[in-house]
This record gives sequence, structure tokens and C-alpha cells, in this order.
Amino acid sequence: MPTTTALFPRSSAPVTQELIVPGVLPWRGWIGQNPEPNRAPVQVWYTIKRAAKTPFGDRPLPAGTVQLYQADSSGRVQLIGEASTDHTAPGRDLRLQSGDAFDITAERVQTDWNQEQLAPVRRGTPNRQRATAAYRVTISNAKSEQVVVDVRESHFGNWKILESSHVAEKLSSTETRFRVTVPAGGEATLTYTVQVES
Repeated sequence: MPTTTALFPRSSAPVTQELIVPGVLPWRGWIGQNPEPNRAPVQVWYTIKRAAKTPFGDRPLPAGTVQLYQADSSGRVQLIGEASTDHTAPGRDLRLQSGDAFDITAERVQTDWNQEQLAPVRRGTPNRQRATAAYRVTISNAKSEQVVVDVRESHFGNWKILESSHVAEKLSSTETRFRVTVPAGGEATLTYTVQVES
């Protein structure tokens, strides 16, 4: 039988929502040729700010299940998701994935692919390979308001984005983000080409 207990006094905290299409490229591995279109999940992430010197921010949070609620158009509170969380230290924001969106969908297709052998860096070392792949990601939005969706790609090794229809933002040495604005009741398309050497 579940038991609910208060860990801290009721308080409010700023919450941001992110919609993320995770990458298709293997983080460790090689780009393959795959001309078949595939559905890509649109993950729903929430970040709950836990400012220091507040009852909510100054307490450690134990690992467990977090339920997320939101008021509907008539003011009734509705369950919108559930997520697991690890132990969270005081002052650290709480980041939760509550599942996949059902009213925002994405489809990714590889539109071009090329692989070539490169000369070794020096004698006695193995040949290198360079793969170049182009992708098209189409995002559909059934909501009545515009949304911004992050399409992310993870990379390993020596990689670069050769061209893209949207700004490619390098988040780290292994991750790129494309921010795509999708109109209400419409769709938007991202195209990009990535090159990886190994």
C-alpha cells in the first residue's frame, strides 16, 4: 500500500519543459546506411529549479518516483506524467523525463550516404575511413500552439556538421543540437549532413 509523506513545506518552483528528439547515430560506432524512414520519439523533459536558500532547494531529495500534474482548461489538476529520479543533492535542479509526446511526432530518414577509405596518418598504421550521411527530420505538431523541438545528435571521434537547414549548436565534444520551431497544427523539416572519420 503506497504511503505519501511531505518531505518539505509546500512551495513553488520555476519549471521549464523541453521537447527532445534523440539522435540516431551510435555514440560509439559507425554510421551505417539505412534508407528506411523511421519514427523518432519526441521525449518530454522537465527541469524544476531548486534555488538555494529555499525550503525546496536546500533539502536533499531521495531517489523515487515523481508524479507531474498540471491544471487543465477548467482548472482541474490532471496527471501528465511520471518519472523516476536519482538522489538529488541540495541546490541541484531536478531533471525528469516524463515519457514521449503523443501530439508531436518526428520521422527521420537518411537521404544520402557515402563511405571512403583514407590514407593512414603514417606508415604502419591502419587505413582510416570517412563516412558522410545526410538526414531529413520532419516534425509534426498537432497542438494548437507553436512548439520548439530540440533535435540532438551524439557523435564519437572526429566529426563535423557539413551543412544544415537550422543552426547546429555544439553542446559538447559529443553532442549537437538543432532547435526547430514547429507551427501550431503544422510541420517543420530539418536537414543536415554529418561527416565522421575513424
